[in-house]
Amino acid sequence: MGKNLKGKELGKGISQRKDGRYSARFVASTGKRVEKYFTYVGDARQWLADTRLMDLNGSELSICIGMSVNAWFDYWLTNIKGNSIRHNTARLYKETYNSYIKKHIGNMGDPTDHESHVCIL
Repeated sequence: MGKNLKGKELGKGISQRKDGRYSARFVASTGKRVEKYFTYVGDARQWLADTRLMDLNGSELSICIGMSVNAWFDYWLTNIKGNSIRHNTARLYKETYNSYIKKHIGNMGDPTDHESHVCIL
């Protein structure tokens, strides 16, 4: 059970950092730790509940573990964004990704391997 800076219990998987932000984390069914930071404790609780539910149902969270950043971008653009964005927006996303992101971290094996990278949907 995590506590906030005043000593109040926040619940399992949620704690408050010294800078005032809230950290929510849990271990996915694949054994990987998933963590994200929030400004408000309510957002952390909501994300934790949603992410745990997606993990139990075998939803998109387990799909992204083990993907390269390139594969994740393609999956995100086609399956998550899909038809909800216009053609020119998708083109802009692709151009920006190819120009700035792909050459630096595009071939990284698993976005959750590093503490600074979290796979979130």
